[in-house]
Amino acid sequence: MLLRVSFVFLFFLFRWNHDLRLHLGMNEAENRQKLYERMCANMQKDRARHNILPLSKFGLMQITRQRVRPAMDVNTTEICPTCFGKGTIKSSILFTDTLESKIDYLVNKLKVKKFSLHVHPYVAAYINQGLVSLKRKWQMKYGFGIKIIPSQKLAFLQYVFYDTHGEEIDMKEEIEIK
Repeated sequence: MLLRVSFVFLFFLFRWNHDLRLHLGMNEAENRQKLYERMCANMQKDRARHNILPLSKFGLMQITRQRVRPAMDVNTTEICPTCFGKGTIKSSILFTDTLESKIDYLVNKLKVKKFSLHVHPYVAAYINQGLVSLKRKWQMKYGFGIKIIPSQKLAFLQYVFYDTHGEEIDMKEEIEIK
């Protein structure tokens, strides 16, 4: 049944196309050529690469277009603050252990007694949570000169140490402390 309906539809379409071609004078080769040349002239303004084929025996014209745009090559790269461009990071489970080893290095090796540690707000909340928090444990072990400051500017596993004068203490991952 579907085949018959589609055949009937194609028959009416072909018949309508044939009647339209007679009305527009498309049965004459000269008129078909004029239409093709006019379409080519109109498409000259188009910046896209295109291909136009003459009218088929069914009165169809095929036009293909390919957009051609200049490449937008904008360099938007920067060094990752978490891995420092290495492509690998320490496990987030060990992050607080890394912070404690850095604090130990600051207090025992560099003899810095008062400093502030700036971390992401989520990390700061984790360090400060509870009655016996990590912050309290660190203060009992290394002294009460430790301040934990939440900072929205930092990535999740990024941290910065500052001394009492507000100057950054360089304690990046490249200075690996175990």
